[in-house]
Amino acid sequence: MIFYFLGILAFIFVLGVVIFPVETDSLRSSIGISKDPSTKFLHGHKIVASKQKYQASLFYSSKPLENYDESIRRVHERISTQEIDAADYGHSIIMTHGHKTEKVIVFYHGYTNCPRQFEDLGKKFFEQGYNVYVPRVPHHGINDLFTKEIGRLTIRELMQVCDESVDIARGLGKKVTVLGISMGGVMAAWNAQFREDLDKAVLVVPSFGWYFLPGIIKPLVNVSFLFPNSFLWWDPVKREKRRSPFSMYHRFSTHGMGHILRLGLSVFRASKKQAPLSKNIYVMTNDMDIAVDEPNIKKVAENWKRFGANVAWYRFSKELKMEHDIVDPLHPYARVDFVYEKILEKIAG
Repeated sequence: MIFYFLGILAFIFVLGVVIFPVETDSLRSSIGISKDPSTKFLHGHKIVASKQKYQASLFYSSKPLENYDESIRRVHERISTQEIDAADYGHSIIMTHGHKTEKVIVFYHGYTNCPRQFEDLGKKFFEQGYNVYVPRVPHHGINDLFTKEIGRLTIRELMQVCDESVDIARGLGKKVTVLGISMGGVMAAWNAQFREDLDKAVLVVPSFGWYFLPGIIKPLVNVSFLFPNSFLWWDPVKREKRRSPFSMYHRFSTHGMGHILRLGLSVFRASKKQAPLSKNIYVMTNDMDIAVDEPNIKKVAENWKRFGANVAWYRFSKELKMEHDIVDPLHPYARVDFVYEKILEKIAG
């Protein structure tokens, strides 16, 4: 019986690598890498298709705001027009000192969580003089923990949040730091690779791949889209009875996960071809984490270092006995006093 299931898994793997390469090809042609050496990149956003089969191009132009009032207006406009489906706790968070400050930090929350995840850490940075912005990624923060809205998440939406948030932050502070966890860590990596107007980019346990399939991204991306969109339990045993923050969905979407992996794959490929435009990058990992794939994180960091980027690495010890999400204070294993102290020491110190 075990060989039967192993055979099925092997067959699916082959499908992902060989028979169904559409997502990989379209990714190569539409995000981050052009095989035409004459292609010019503007913050990594002018992307040209590399194969005749995929002619559709994506154009993402950053439009930084330098005015504080305009940035505040943009945030409130975004909340009122794009977040009407969010619960009271699920909206974007903005904390300012009433004027443009020397430093501003943007936080990117994790998959199926919401901006509330960074509320307490955001207050810590606010007390250090930072203006703080925590944008909501679409389809998150809805007051239905079984919602299927999360299945609508796309790579375009992730890229848009990456761009718009930094554009807004430019009007909130002179020096912009981005920090994200898990899905948000990949978003921070995207900005580290393609935005030259960052002071620092901080990647906290970024989800470039899965722990149990180290070093593998492309087959995961392809298989994610090979089958119909499915909603899987984060904990298939305890299901909705698992202990978790009240704002976090019980299930995730396979297509949504696929789009996150696509974004990570675009960063991975770009990191092999060109230097990151952000020169100060911090990576934070957790030795107890059995959710994300650390080998791929290391490969990206090594690629960045090869191009001369300043990449610092900090590891949270197994002795802390923390699971994947090390920043949300509502997890039963949370050690946020220690974690926040270390993040502030490394980033704001």
